[in-house]
Amino acid sequence: MAKSQKFNVYLISPSCYSDAKQDPNVNLFKNLLQTCGYEVNLLGSAAALPETSNQDLVFYDAAGSSNKLSDFYGSNGNARWILFNLQPGELDECEAIIAGVEGTFYASDSPELLLKGVRRLSKMDVWFKRGSINEALRRMRQYARRPALRAKRPTMSLQGGSHPKLTKREITIIELVSKGSQNQEIADQLHISVNTVKTHIYSIFRKTQSRNRIELLSWSQNFMNEQL
Repeated sequence: MAKSQKFNVYLISPSCYSDAKQDPNVNLFKNLLQTCGYEVNLLGSAAALPETSNQDLVFYDAAGSSNKLSDFYGSNGNARWILFNLQPGELDECEAIIAGVEGTFYASDSPELLLKGVRRLSKMDVWFKRGSINEALRRMRQYARRPALRAKRPTMSLQGGSHPKLTKREITIIELVSKGSQNQEIADQLHISVNTVKTHIYSIFRKTQSRNRIELLSWSQNFMNEQL
């Protein structure tokens, strides 16, 4: 692993087997990851994936899978999963977002778009179509309004021992994230550096057990409903 890379990057594809037919889309994606400076661990299947941490990246070739999310649901560890080599219309992106997937790439995406997405992911952002993110938020709000679901949620209180001890600054940042603000916008509004924003967000993720902004928004929505 390169000195600057403090996490693992995995690429899972049947094309990684030496006797398998090489998929040019997989080779392109592997080369793009290496262009970004990643040391990539190649795996032939999700079953070969070792235990992962929450900063590890797993790029999963979804081309040969009938259920695009089955290996993600069955995986161990807390890695950030990204599905690539998809065809348009074969995945419900909203389901993937709500499930905790970090991004999606399509076989028809240009190398420039792929590279842009990979670089965004390296900054702890997600990579989805904006329309899919908006629809996922609408679905989560609909779920949150259902009385049966609300009754099953654990009660959370700022004073309760089960609630993460968030600072006032962290609560402010959660409110800004909920409004769709990106790291630079948060930094500008709070007059702090982008790196400081990232540090706060990492702390917030840890305290709320969220792996990404979508899960944080879901957590925030649940918390607000409990206060009503």
